[in-house]
Amino acid sequence: MTVALRFLGVPSILYNQQSQSLPSKAVALLGYLAATIQPQRREHLLALLWAESSDEAARKNLRNTLWTIRRSLGGEIILADDDRLRLHPDCVVDLWQLRSLAEGLVQPSVESLLQLAQGPLLDGLMLPDAPDFDLWLVTEREQVHLTVMRLFQTAISNYQKQQQWSHVLTLARAALRFDPLSESLYQAIIEAHWRQGERAEALRQYEMLSTTLQRELGIEPLPETQMLRQHILQTNPLLSPTNAHEPAKPMLANPAPEPKPVLKPIKRPAPRETPFVGRQYEQLLLNQALMRSNERGLQVVLITGEIGVGKSRLWQEWAQQLPADSTMLSMHCLESTRSLPFAPVTELFGQRLCLSRLFAGDSAVDPMWLAEVARLLPQLRGHVPNLPEPPVLPADEERRRMFEAFAQCLRAVMTNHLVIGIDDLHWADQATAEWLDYVVDRLRDLPIVLVVTYRSEEANTRLQRLVVGWQRGSLVTRIDVPRLDQAETRQLLSELGYANPDDQTLLERSAGNPLFLLELCRTVDPTDVPPMLVDVLSTRLARLPERASQIVQAAAVLDPLFSYNVLRETGGRSDEDTLDGLDGLLNAAVLKEQGDSYTFSHPLIATVVRNSLSRARRTFLHRRAAQALQNEYSDHRAIAGRLLLHYREAGEAKLAASYADQALEHALSLSAPNEAVAFGQQAIELDPTPERYCRLGDALEWNSEVPAAREVYHTALAQYEAQANWLRVVAVCTKLGRTYLVVGRPEVVIEWAERGLAIYHKHSLENQLLEAELLLLLAISQRLAGYPLNVAYENIQAALKVATAQQNHSLIGRCQFELGNILAQRGEIKAAVETFALAISSTAATNEQYQIILGYNNAAYNATLIGDLATAHSHIEAGLRLAEQLALRVPLQYLYSTRGEIALAEKHWDEAEAWFERGISVAQANGNAAQVANYRANLGLVARGRGDLDQALVLMRTALSEVELLTAPFLQTQINIWLAEIWQERHDYLAANAALQRAKQAVTSEQGFLYSRVQQLQSQLGNLQPAMAQQRSI
Repeated sequence: MTVALRFLGVPSILYNQQSQSLPSKAVALLGYLAATIQPQRREHLLALLWAESSDEAARKNLRNTLWTIRRSLGGEIILADDDRLRLHPDCVVDLWQLRSLAEGLVQPSVESLLQLAQGPLLDGLMLPDAPDFDLWLVTEREQVHLTVMRLFQTAISNYQKQQQWSHVLTLARAALRFDPLSESLYQAIIEAHWRQGERAEALRQYEMLSTTLQRELGIEPLPETQMLRQHILQTNPLLSPTNAHEPAKPMLANPAPEPKPVLKPIKRPAPRETPFVGRQYEQLLLNQALMRSNERGLQVVLITGEIGVGKSRLWQEWAQQLPADSTMLSMHCLESTRSLPFAPVTELFGQRLCLSRLFAGDSAVDPMWLAEVARLLPQLRGHVPNLPEPPVLPADEERRRMFEAFAQCLRAVMTNHLVIGIDDLHWADQATAEWLDYVVDRLRDLPIVLVVTYRSEEANTRLQRLVVGWQRGSLVTRIDVPRLDQAETRQLLSELGYANPDDQTLLERSAGNPLFLLELCRTVDPTDVPPMLVDVLSTRLARLPERASQIVQAAAVLDPLFSYNVLRETGGRSDEDTLDGLDGLLNAAVLKEQGDSYTFSHPLIATVVRNSLSRARRTFLHRRAAQALQNEYSDHRAIAGRLLLHYREAGEAKLAASYADQALEHALSLSAPNEAVAFGQQAIELDPTPERYCRLGDALEWNSEVPAAREVYHTALAQYEAQANWLRVVAVCTKLGRTYLVVGRPEVVIEWAERGLAIYHKHSLENQLLEAELLLLLAISQRLAGYPLNVAYENIQAALKVATAQQNHSLIGRCQFELGNILAQRGEIKAAVETFALAISSTAATNEQYQIILGYNNAAYNATLIGDLATAHSHIEAGLRLAEQLALRVPLQYLYSTRGEIALAEKHWDEAEAWFERGISVAQANGNAAQVANYRANLGLVARGRGDLDQALVLMRTALSEVELLTAPFLQTQINIWLAEIWQERHDYLAANAALQRAKQAVTSEQGFLYSRVQQLQSQLGNLQPAMAQQRSI
């Protein structure tokens, strides 16, 4: 067998020296196995290449593809090791040859390098139905490209040292096809022509370079290149270049040696500290807030004022005077990250103080909470190994759990006082704003001062509500920072060393704004500076050194935060050029260091730079920025929002949409549904597909925007129907049915479930799990709509059979949980308790902790009904313990109710009332009206147990009036039964009979639990007919 596989450039497949034609998926499979080298699991390959197919169809496709490959290339081409596939090691693969060269196992020759310079990896291959493969291919192409370029650059440098100029020309020209804007390659070509005595051609190459850079990037060649041209012009053409003076050695633009060099800290003169004048009253208010935090706990200081007035400078100067045992942290909200969940929080806990104090091996923070923090700071797992995986929870619970994790970190980091400075809160994303609100409530008893700056004119409704809520708690000190008066302005000018501090023109034009004043002072002639801040920033940028001007363009595209490596790759300059430019930007205070990264000293500087770029230049830089970020981060999910931005600005709509999909999923994993919705909308704007409409609908559902979710699901449904993609049509029917389930419209849910089942059977579809999901949805809605319970029971059993056959523990657990509810309504309480225990066991394998807690709750409640209080206590304590361990708040509204009902059964009235009062506030906070009514009825039972029947009636009637507005027939019937019992105890038999008749009309013999109680009351009241007749006559 002789198989040669060439994947660099247009794929070429040879078998015994004969070209073979294979389908795209077969080529993709071979290319992926060649590039990854390691054996790949079949499941992974199915998800990579046939993600849109059902499991059965995907496996069939893989089998057919393997058969096609083996038929064309021989049966041993792909080897199967258990469930893993790999290429036969005897294949001749150009990617393997490239790896050998890169690892130094083989010395590269000119010929071997030229064989690799055939084009991008798998050039021309596109798989529109395999988005994950396309994303992998984009990243792998860039990695291969960098490897090839690194080999070329190393070889060119070696041949320059050996003065083998013909080889230099050959390789540089070949490499230029891959990177036509590489100035270092042009330098090599120019020098090689000149060294070979081709002076005119060397100068022509310089002109070509100059024209290309001006046309594509709007810049001039680097000073070194200009010096090389000048040296050639000044050298006597009659002299051999080898006898001429040695020109300045050209530097390669993109060296990427392995391993990467460790960069030393950049040494630069410390910028002169801007004098701080005035603000005595404002600092007094800050000191008073600090003292109040010792006495009363957490304080919030709100600093407002116009841009440039010195809001941040105020609290920063004050913070320098804090006692030595205080802890100071800061975070900055940016307009460019307002749609990225928790971006400022990531900055806050990414500071060196937090990294060293919290995230070391001896961290005081429990690993359970560190695992949550690692969602936003994945580098944490490198500092603290063996962290557990966070549990899979509902969106609201994941968000609350993450809030608690970061609150625990604040507890651990503080010493005597904790001061947190928060700049530009008006640009905070919703997740960050809600976390701050959580911190204010959760840590309100600790000596913490939150110093918040924001611009009132930029404050949205969410921020206004946040501020109002803090003010109601008497936590807020407001500081509105005014402009400097003229005396303070003169003082500032004097301390700056300004020659004429009484310059009235400068005083008037600055109008007391320190930032405007400082910028105007830095110009040669203040009268030439327009009054707008953008113009001032443009003037500052125009004075930057040439290299800094080029680097700042890359920095502006990367705004707000970027590392050195990403900046260098985006700018496309050598290490020396980038470091020189970076020094210039730091010295000019355009950029500032932030840990190991860099950011602009003011976000408007980046805006000014970006606006000055040509469209072509912006497009080019955004594309390079995206590629640089992909190379820097192994996990692209955490930076998917940034990649979306860069590829969108680069005009790569499909790639941008793919990263919008990833950003949506990442936002949901961080319990940030608002941001997920925004990403979903962007994905549809870029590349609308029915799959993306479905993802957006899911995000809208998580965000409680049910009508909007329903609308986009309908759009997806219409598109799938137009494509005759009936499997996806059925899936969307399930989603649409679910949207009506949550608003209490079970009759509409039934219509969608039956429609989905009809389509499923009409087209003989093959996806039993999807059919089972429809059957479970149908059963739940049938039970809620009052159908005979045996009808719902049969559908659940059918769904459970499929789930069991396919070992889908999530579906098994949900089916068993619903079976428990049906058994409980039938009155088979003991069987219901056993079924809930089964549901707990099944769900435990999925790590769906929320569902497990609900199982404990329902098992405890039903055990209470049959008097098995020991079992009830065991289950409810397990549920409460798990909820507390995971900091889950939503299930507490059910757990507290059941715990109170256990106390009720034990006649511990005070204990029961405490649990019910505690739970009703949780239910009200969650907006659960039915559960609020249930708590009110239970408080009525407490009053009844104490003998206060009047209060019991008031509470029961209130609960009944509330539940009559809802779709909760079981609870409504239960309350009517309780009312009948209370009226009977008050000897008002007519009212008791009226309540009983209401309950009797709503219950059937199938609902054994309620039915038996109704029959019992009916018998008791039947024995009281004489008394009832007497009451009627009265």
